[in-house]
Amino acid sequence: KTLRLLRNERPQIIICQSPPITCSFIAMVYKYLFVVRKRPKIIIDAHTGAISGPWSKNISKMIMKHASGVIVINKEQQNLLVKNYGITPIILEDAIRDFTDILSSDNKKLGYKIEQKGIFNVGVISSFASDEPLQAVLDAAAEMPEVYFYITGDKKYVDKSALIRKTDNVIMTGFLEYDTYVDLLQKVDVIMDFTTDSKSLIAGAYEAVALEQPLITSNWDSIKRYFNKGTIYTNNTSDEIRKAIMLVMTKKGELSEEMHQLKIERMEQWKKKISDYYNLFH
Repeated sequence: KTLRLLRNERPQIIICQSPPITCSFIAMVYKYLFVVRKRPKIIIDAHTGAISGPWSKNISKMIMKHASGVIVINKEQQNLLVKNYGITPIILEDAIRDFTDILSSDNKKLGYKIEQKGIFNVGVISSFASDEPLQAVLDAAAEMPEVYFYITGDKKYVDKSALIRKTDNVIMTGFLEYDTYVDLLQKVDVIMDFTTDSKSLIAGAYEAVALEQPLITSNWDSIKRYFNKGTIYTNNTSDEIRKAIMLVMTKKGELSEEMHQLKIERMEQWKKKISDYYNLFH
């Protein structure tokens, strides 16, 4: 289907997300086997899995070397590709979303109801992946019964052993429709998103910026470099998570204002990068 689409549309620039590597592979097949004149430029948006997964040692490496450009999300991933692949990708972080249409919607059906029992509400963004320190979050919650933790994500992926100590102030929301998910994140007092991967930039942190919400996240250089305002960093331990929440309780207004400033800065920087890269690939 992809090959048929490319042959019909005949684009001059093709942007492929990787993984799956099959997308950029088919684009390369189209470029070299089905185009004779003015072959298209292929740009690969390389996510972490394209670099750390098993494909990164063979097919992925070969395809990236033949691409017109490769996009990564931070300097750590750029350095990795320079060292292991012999290519120099460009750095482009995620764009900051505009949630105005969702937050101004009158569709009450998609609203999320926050429990009124807690004195403070924490949104924990999760997909229950292996790089998320979920047990540390649950342990922190057990020590803060007056604080309510809303952990997002499809519950079928939860490690059942991690829920043995789950307390009543921890609410597993299950998978939410996106509008409902955004509504939850804008109603809580702080957003948390963690990773044990030092090279990642976590998507939930961008949503905190978009919603101008205080953020608690992992203490990695790649994260601290981009989210340098409105953010508290931790070493993914329950004690530090608890202390970070207590700090946000006393500085919520200040952190929200910092996040507002960060949002403006990052949106302007992204627009400039897009303009520069557009000129580069034309």
